[in-house]
Amino acid sequence: MPGRRNKQQDPEPVIGRPHRGRGQGGARGRGRGGPATTAPAPGPPPATRAVVPPPAPAAAASAATPSVSSLALELEEKARIPDEPRLVQPLVRTHFPPRPGFGTAGRPVKIHANHFKVNFKLAGDVFHYDVMMAEGGRSFGNDGPPKTLANKIMAALMAELKRQFPDVHVVSDARKNIYAPRRLPFQNQEFGSLTLPEDGGRAREFSAVVKEADPVAIRMQQLDELFAGRLNYTPYDALQALDVALRHSASQRFTVVGRNLFSGNGAKSLGEGAELWFGYFQSLRATQNRLVVNLDLAATAFVEEMDVLDFLRQTLSLRDLPTSLAKYQHSAFSKAIRGVKVNITHRPGVRRSYRVNGLTKISAQDTYFENDEGQRVSIVQYFQKTYNLRLRYPKLPCLHVGAPQKKNYLPMEVCHIMAGQKCPRKVTDNQVANMIKFTCTPPDQRKRAIEQKFREAGFSSDPTLRAFGLDVEPRMVETTGRQLPPPTIEYSGGARESPRDGAWNMRGKRFNTPAQLKSWAVISLADARYCNQASIEKFFKAVMAQMGQLGMRCPPKLPPILLKQRREDSVRGMFQAAVKAANQTFKTPPQIIWMINPRMDAQAYGELKLMSDSEAGMGVLSQCMLSKHIPKCNPQYIANILMKVNTKLGGKNGVISGPLPRVSASRTIIFGADVTHPSPMDKTRPSIAAVTASMDANFIRHASAIRAQGHRVEQIMNLKDMVVELMKQFYRQARGKPDRIVFYRDGVSEGQFHMVLNYEVTAIREACQALEVGYLPPITFVIVQKRHNTRLFPNNPKDTDRSGNVKAGTVVDTGICHPIENDFYLMSHAGLQGTSRPTHYHVLLNEIGFTADELQTLTYKLCYTFARCTRSVSMVPSAYYSHLVAFRARFFLAEGSDTASTVSGFSEIAPETDTRMYDLHQTMKSEMYFV
Repeated sequence: MPGRRNKQQDPEPVIGRPHRGRGQGGARGRGRGGPATTAPAPGPPPATRAVVPPPAPAAAASAATPSVSSLALELEEKARIPDEPRLVQPLVRTHFPPRPGFGTAGRPVKIHANHFKVNFKLAGDVFHYDVMMAEGGRSFGNDGPPKTLANKIMAALMAELKRQFPDVHVVSDARKNIYAPRRLPFQNQEFGSLTLPEDGGRAREFSAVVKEADPVAIRMQQLDELFAGRLNYTPYDALQALDVALRHSASQRFTVVGRNLFSGNGAKSLGEGAELWFGYFQSLRATQNRLVVNLDLAATAFVEEMDVLDFLRQTLSLRDLPTSLAKYQHSAFSKAIRGVKVNITHRPGVRRSYRVNGLTKISAQDTYFENDEGQRVSIVQYFQKTYNLRLRYPKLPCLHVGAPQKKNYLPMEVCHIMAGQKCPRKVTDNQVANMIKFTCTPPDQRKRAIEQKFREAGFSSDPTLRAFGLDVEPRMVETTGRQLPPPTIEYSGGARESPRDGAWNMRGKRFNTPAQLKSWAVISLADARYCNQASIEKFFKAVMAQMGQLGMRCPPKLPPILLKQRREDSVRGMFQAAVKAANQTFKTPPQIIWMINPRMDAQAYGELKLMSDSEAGMGVLSQCMLSKHIPKCNPQYIANILMKVNTKLGGKNGVISGPLPRVSASRTIIFGADVTHPSPMDKTRPSIAAVTASMDANFIRHASAIRAQGHRVEQIMNLKDMVVELMKQFYRQARGKPDRIVFYRDGVSEGQFHMVLNYEVTAIREACQALEVGYLPPITFVIVQKRHNTRLFPNNPKDTDRSGNVKAGTVVDTGICHPIENDFYLMSHAGLQGTSRPTHYHVLLNEIGFTADELQTLTYKLCYTFARCTRSVSMVPSAYYSHLVAFRARFFLAEGSDTASTVSGFSEIAPETDTRMYDLHQTMKSEMYFV
């Protein structure tokens, strides 16, 4: 999600050395010389004109004369054709490299995007005010109160401002910022007696100090300067102010979650105590079409309103309510209920609410406390005496509610879950499957639904928008994309395959570089009654036969197969036994152990990968599969799994035929990097940074490095060491240092671009210097974004694939992109179902000097090198692999890292992050164990 700023800050300093400006007339700029001036960017390339076929001869004289209606339709169609793209030349030195020009490669296609043009006509500035909230004279501090409370206090404050200043349209972000199109008649004013609705019989009274921000006036002229190329930063303060104004009225009618607005109408049950709410995403953006509002469909899981006992039954998938909870049920439900707000039901007329911290460790009948008379009583006794309420489930644990450090306990049966709460926990696999079923919308239906949401947003009749000089056009923006040609895939013996619609078939072909398998073994956790020795042997005979067809060499002897004999047989023990058996059978240590699982079992899978890949294990590759595939012996399934196995064993399935732009001309390393985070409710587990790097001239083989770091820290803290580690591996593989570095960084929002450029690019340069003083290879650093809300809809059915999406290879760098900076949208994969999301690439550094066509073509062709399948994928594989590596590393966290689900994990002080994690086994660091 794009970050925001409370106020515009001075432009940040440019890092290290200046941009080399290659392709833009600038000097190389290597070293630490003074700032280089940026020469004007080249003008736009000649427009690519479509070839218009000659008209067919007229059938009759009357047909040659167009009717008035046909002329009107033709004029209307011409009016809709967007203007030719205009390359804005920056007149000042920019932080990020300007667009080097528009791409011209590929066949032009007309596309609609879910952007709606916003006309801005406010004469003057918008005024910004900071809000400090307090209760009983005690300030909440700079961070303010919790979100829900801040929203309520701000609503009361806005009502008071409207009462005192009825002629001024004041809007807020519901946290701590207020904006107005006219300056308010005070610099600093306190508003007291902001009373919230009664909660539990006692009214709460708050106050708020509204103070002019510094600066108070947000210069709206910045936007015109940006579009004219006279600004070297994106004015997020101006965009934030107008974005708040755009959503102000809708936020009064809908439930707001981030930039999404939801309604409970038409909610669908997801099971296990959750339901799916539908709404829309809305965000103001600066593009080549000037200001637009990006509007998209949104859906998310909310906690279903119900009694807590019903929630218990649904969450644990129980037919009847239990009298007590088993240990695993206690753990599961404590995680499920944590963070949920509940009302009490045992006091008529009182609707007091609490947030749940978790469950007590013991039951209600065994939980004692000292009452007002100094007597030690149990929860059961207290409710019987005080409320004449006999608890029906005294052996169930209580909810720990309210302030985490206080001992406030409530029996589950007197609590009711409040409506309108977003699920605070990660949804389950079953819930995800139901979400996909309800939200999988074909592109044409999604386009119509977005247009309907636009009407529901009510932009045309919103007085707040008029007050801020905003007017939103009702039609989606139209632009021109280009259909890039796919690469050719090369297999063994020079055999080639040309993909079509992002897919191809390697039937009859051998892997480009087949691996040799010398020693292996199989362990099975499946029930031997349904997956016996004979069926497993039959399956692996088929596997060995297909290995031969694909060019892989393997021993003629079947691998040893170990079946689970007892319930207590562990994955670790069976893995060790399999390694020993393979060694005895083939007289050499095994390269890979296959494991057959009876079902999708995250725990068994995690135990396998810990034994296989981490330093806590044995450093032997592993391959997991489900037992349901054993009796089928499906050749297609076996071929798919052998693509993974061949890659893990060091082979290459297929390679791109011919050179790739810029990177094939000299020794190049391509990095991918990502950071995965625990859920916001999980306060103790670390974030995990993963970096992968290509090790060969085909950019197929990748090595990896992992590090644990602080909770939800996006910046890669140990990037220098990770790059050094991977560059050394590259040197050993390629017998030389890379001449160029291409770095694809996943998971970074717009508000973090400066952080990444200033810190992470510097870390890469320091790594190069650590390897050799004076070693300064040129770097191109590209942000990869999948979590955005731009969708592309083809105008012509001929430009769609079978799913109705734009075809694989569609690239857009005009109309909907940044007005100055170098970014593009690329649909590199073919849609299977629903509406596909293009990947957004934003260039933060381009010292290599890629042209638009070169970088777009390179990125697209690389998407055909993903090892798992014969399909192009949605993002460049180096970044995709880094995501897989980071996810795999979750299994390597040391025991004790996951303590956030227990009540004891709560504290007023933020808990310390436990970053203990097993590193990769030394033998795995150069292997593609993660595919």
